[in-house]
Amino acid sequence: MAIAGAGPAGLATALYLLRRRPQLAGRIVAIEKMRHPRVKVCAGGLIPKTITALDDLGLALDLPAVKVNAAIAETEVGRLRVGEAETPLCTIVRRDQFDARIARFAREVGVDLVEDARVLEISQDLSGVQIATSRGHFEAAVLVGADGSGSKVRRSVFGAGKENIGRALMADVPSRSDSMEFSQRLFRFDFNCVRAGISGYCWSFPCLIAGRPHLNVGIYDQGPRNAGPKPPLEVELKRSFPELLRDRDSAGEARFRAFPIRWYSATDTYVAGRTILAGDAAGVDPLLGEGISYAFEHGKLAAEAIAKFLDGDSRALEAYGRRVHHGAIGRKLRRLAFAARRFYGPHHRLYFKLAGLSGRAQELGIQWYNGVRGFDEVSIIEAILRWGGAVLFGMPVR
Repeated sequence: MAIAGAGPAGLATALYLLRRRPQLAGRIVAIEKMRHPRVKVCAGGLIPKTITALDDLGLALDLPAVKVNAAIAETEVGRLRVGEAETPLCTIVRRDQFDARIARFAREVGVDLVEDARVLEISQDLSGVQIATSRGHFEAAVLVGADGSGSKVRRSVFGAGKENIGRALMADVPSRSDSMEFSQRLFRFDFNCVRAGISGYCWSFPCLIAGRPHLNVGIYDQGPRNAGPKPPLEVELKRSFPELLRDRDSAGEARFRAFPIRWYSATDTYVAGRTILAGDAAGVDPLLGEGISYAFEHGKLAAEAIAKFLDGDSRALEAYGRRVHHGAIGRKLRRLAFAARRFYGPHHRLYFKLAGLSGRAQELGIQWYNGVRGFDEVSIIEAILRWGGAVLFGMPVR
């Protein structure tokens, strides 16, 4: 059993598989092109659904973190504020530390982690998958491609489609502990860049770097690079948060890091022979670009399918692809894709105005997005009934 990529999706697959088949300890290899702790360009936001997955795996989040209980969103039609929440809306960590913590835990329970190993070539036949890497050759009954938005496994086995690859740009800015984000325990979003043609938003998240307060400031654009004339992302980001980036610019410290984000598409394929895709390689939330929670959800489904396949169910891997598309994950991602087309489309002002009509509806939307108490897994009819009861009659969402 081989996994390309030792991030949350790949290691979650291994951990869930070992829970189902403890006898596989020492027989699961995770191939990582870098070495932990490795640089990962990501805002590092863990929504409650991710925290639930960590608890489920028995993986303690014993890392420096900032918990936020409120959110502010600036839009063309005004400011929206959600909070204060009973539980944190998000827990913000540094991805190098987070991924290294998962890797350490995976090693402890029997995952063979091979680092500094680049996947060079992949071939497969009816008997298994052959993976050539910079550190040797591996053979496996199943290969999981969990190697990110620019997945080598995806390009080699599934093709190099780029229609649903967005992009992001971010920088870490030193902050004072009395900044709005820290003093009010919130994160900020700015959707005003939509009017300039950006299919996304700017963000400012509080975080800790070497124990000191910083703000992770960035911009996400769902549209691919060749999606027509657009202003540079850096320009729009500075327009949203000039007070955060001005001093950094004048001091010559502005170091922006860019990265691709592959978002979910209902037309994608996730299974080819004995190779499957998970995590960012499969696709993340099209609306906000969140992917860590889906990494764990993919891992859980992949582990179930692989266990059944190894037990002799020849159709188990195909079933994984169907569940990713048509199970709870796929339903949620399709709804988020629907929302992205509205909020980032030509009538975005109307949808932002509608979103601002009810504070209670906003809170419920955040609970659904965050997967609080499994709210994101219910059917659309049940979700509407719960939403109606909560908004109209003040009933709790259970």
